[in-house]
Amino acid sequence: MKPKSINREKRAAVKSALLGTLFQLMTVAALLYLRTLGAPGWLSGLMLILAAADLITIPFTFAALWQRVREIEQGELDEAKKY
Repeated sequence: MKPKSINREKRAAVKSALLGTLFQLMTVAALLYLRTLGAPGWLSGLMLILAAADLITIPFTFAALWQRVREIEQGELDEAKKY
């Protein structure tokens, strides 16, 4: 694989992870804002649980990104194309 192609794939992977994280943070902000509008107790609690669950996934997104960047650098995709 050419170095330009490697850099392009890395940029695409990083861009995808950052965009996904941005959407997750926007969802968390929306849930927490809606929670302040006077929702019933059970709904307010559900929104808090959903916001926390959404935040928990962010570190896993970056762990997957780190693994993907390593795969790109090691050329595993090129090796798999041989078969």
